[in-house]
Amino acid sequence: MLTHRRLFLSLALSALVGLITTSGARAETISMTISLGGGATFLVDAVATATATTYVVDAPGLAAVNAFLTTNGSEYQFVSLGGSSNFPGNSTQGNLVVTGEIHSAVGGGADAVLKLTETEADFTSPTGPTGTLMSSSTGNFTNQPAGKGHTASSAFNATSTPTYSVLSSGVPVNGESGAGSVGIAPVSTLYTLTNVATFGLSPAGATNDIVDSFGVTATITAQVVPEPASLVTMLMGIPLPLVVLGLLRRRRLARA
Repeated sequence: MLTHRRLFLSLALSALVGLITTSGARAETISMTISLGGGATFLVDAVATATATTYVVDAPGLAAVNAFLTTNGSEYQFVSLGGSSNFPGNSTQGNLVVTGEIHSAVGGGADAVLKLTETEADFTSPTGPTGTLMSSSTGNFTNQPAGKGHTASSAFNATSTPTYSVLSSGVPVNGESGAGSVGIAPVSTLYTLTNVATFGLSPAGATNDIVDSFGVTATITAQVVPEPASLVTMLMGIPLPLVVLGLLRRRRLARA
């Protein structure tokens, strides 16, 4: 009877933990904000279709974003903008991605700085005592002279990777990339991922836009703590079946 009670208690506790975990994994959505060098900001969510794993800015949404940019004297216009994630994460990684195409437009304004921030909260996996946040970014440039492009970084909660640069190598079409990483301890549940891209393209000439087709990805991985049995066999360097057979053999010899 005592054994049965313990079994029922264990099952009840497991069910309670499951309910708590499920309630903690709320359906958060991806969010984006644009900030200009002059201080004006725009919440892209107002003109986007956002879910926990996708973020779409359609043609009317892009028109609203570009109207804000023009009104506030920005040199930039967006041709595309979107995001994605694997929310709420899995045992291997959690990731958040932003992609788009931005132009330094012919006839644009004088404000040459634009910061795009993407964020999503309440990821639940992976978890572990330590981990690594990797930020990676690409830029496919057209008409941009060498030395300018965008900078990028990613964050896990308040811990950010170093900011790194993705810069054009010359006026002809060219693709460039960059990356940065930072250690995280611990990688705990209900965490927030953030991507930041800050653009500093050259002013466009009289005839051709300068183009940066960009992407930024935040990826968090965690060290998995081995289960006790796995840890013991790992330290011993002996497969678990051989350990069990050895124990059974010792018992037989002791009985004999």
